[in-house]
Amino acid sequence: MFKKRSLSIWLGFLTLYQTTASAQQTLPKWEFGLGPSLVSYPDYPGSKERNQLLVPFPYFTYRSKELTIDQREAKRSLVELGPFELDLSLSISVPVSSKDNQTRKDMKDLDGSVGLGPVFKYTLHRKHISELKLELPIRAILATDFRSIHQEGWVTSPGLYYYYRRNLGNQHRIKATFGTSADFGTAQYNDYFYGVNPNEATANRPAYQATGGFSNMSYSASINWHIGQFWVGGFYRQRDLKQAVTANSPLVETTRSETYGLVFTWNFLKSTEMVDTLE
Repeated sequence: MFKKRSLSIWLGFLTLYQTTASAQQTLPKWEFGLGPSLVSYPDYPGSKERNQLLVPFPYFTYRSKELTIDQREAKRSLVELGPFELDLSLSISVPVSSKDNQTRKDMKDLDGSVGLGPVFKYTLHRKHISELKLELPIRAILATDFRSIHQEGWVTSPGLYYYYRRNLGNQHRIKATFGTSADFGTAQYNDYFYGVNPNEATANRPAYQATGGFSNMSYSASINWHIGQFWVGGFYRQRDLKQAVTANSPLVETTRSETYGLVFTWNFLKSTEMVDTLE
């Protein structure tokens, strides 16, 4: 689930401009672009083997009251009542090939997966278009090798997120997101990623069956900077597995896992229809 994860986080420095922000932003209903991205990531949280990729990155954003798609997730707003929100959220991940990972050698590959479920949100503080929110996603994990689909448990990640937004004028705008969450998985989910069946056991990789519970602490930051037709994105995410219920799995080589990268796109297509929304 964790290889080539969708870009969601980066820790960086930025200057905060003293400009006036409105309660809403008027933005194109959709935008499309393309550009290079440089990503560094582990095969999965707990793996010491890392990958560096320079790949083309498609930028696509869709904004409406019913559905929002961005670089973090796809979500559908179901209910909004004052500071309370109920959204439908979708997350996507790609497969991990065990033949390319020494610790998982001769084990079954990890299929690509989709997480789908509700997200409960509560706005603790809002100033202009910046917000501080408590978020509680609950997702069912559906994995597939494109021949069959199998359900692999449930995950939840209660967390605290701060969204800083600033209009800079002349089609320039910044959004920075900072967050921390505690991730939990069912026994089926944890065992799918960290379990070792008896027929996969070796002298250096004993059989292991995971239990449900705490998976890791996650600390993240990201920045999106729109400069006219161009978009620059950066992200950083660290997972701390020290207290995880799977920390004793032979597949966990390190309790510190980091993913980070940079993206640059030219957004050469956008709709003429404009909508009032938050980035």
